[in-house]
Amino acid sequence: MNYRLKIEHASDKNGSIDLQRLASIAESLRKIAEGALQLRLKGLSKAKKNIKLNDALKISLTGIQKGSTILNLESEKFKRTLSGYQTDIFMLGHQQELPDKTPIALFVESFDEALHNPNGSELLDKLLMKELLKFKKSFLNDNEIFSFQKEGSFQKLTLKKSDFSKIKMAEEEIPQPEAALVNGIIEELTYSKLKVKIQTNEGIVEGFLSESMNPEEIKRWWGREATVEGTMHYKPGSKSVLEIERIFESKPGDEFFSKKQKYESLEEQIARQIQEGKENNPLNMIWGSWPGDETDEEFEALLRDLD
Repeated sequence: MNYRLKIEHASDKNGSIDLQRLASIAESLRKIAEGALQLRLKGLSKAKKNIKLNDALKISLTGIQKGSTILNLESEKFKRTLSGYQTDIFMLGHQQELPDKTPIALFVESFDEALHNPNGSELLDKLLMKELLKFKKSFLNDNEIFSFQKEGSFQKLTLKKSDFSKIKMAEEEIPQPEAALVNGIIEELTYSKLKVKIQTNEGIVEGFLSESMNPEEIKRWWGREATVEGTMHYKPGSKSVLEIERIFESKPGDEFFSKKQKYESLEEQIARQIQEGKENNPLNMIWGSWPGDETDEEFEALLRDLD
């Protein structure tokens, strides 16, 4: 499949591009496409690579044209380059569309989701959104406009430097990955050796085996209660997936530490605080009344009370 990447109002001379900038664009294209592919295959952009992706992620520069700076790009459909991947029951719908996609198509879709559906997309996670933000380095001035368009198509992705502030806000609302302990019944997934469902008292927790775990290790736990230790990765829309690093016999009290993690978006935090009768900005409570006669110790105590 052939694509055009056009850079309008470019700092480069008409019909040319600095090699360092070209290398930066190429690196971002590959990393974003790889993260988007892994997310569709395994449910997380950082997942165990049990298949080789070099051929599947290949993107070629076939020419440079004038008219600002236009890069002619080419990449093959995955049905020609990707074989032997294991079906992920959680991402089955997206996998059915995958054979007719290309790496550049996944790059475009990732930005489209981040700009138009950042809080509810199944095709984004925190690590992939961080990769999207790195593409901002490819812009050399505030007026440049990047557009990606498939040959023969009227649809195109248009990116401005200002678009990255929206992506940054959405990425910051998603918590960082954190250590987690989950206790429950390990359910077998017939269609995947790497994916796991854990039935807990608070509902289903979805998980996948880390690179350090052999799929054979978990077989003896199917249908049994166990405690799983790992890293919880968060996605938009309050979704999460557990990267399983260790599994062992449950001990009394494990269920106490395995409560399902919850997080709130900025809007949800503000709404909850208003409902609880808290000020939107606690500093408003002391604005205009400080400095007064308080000692440093009394003022520090006042600030602690506002928390």
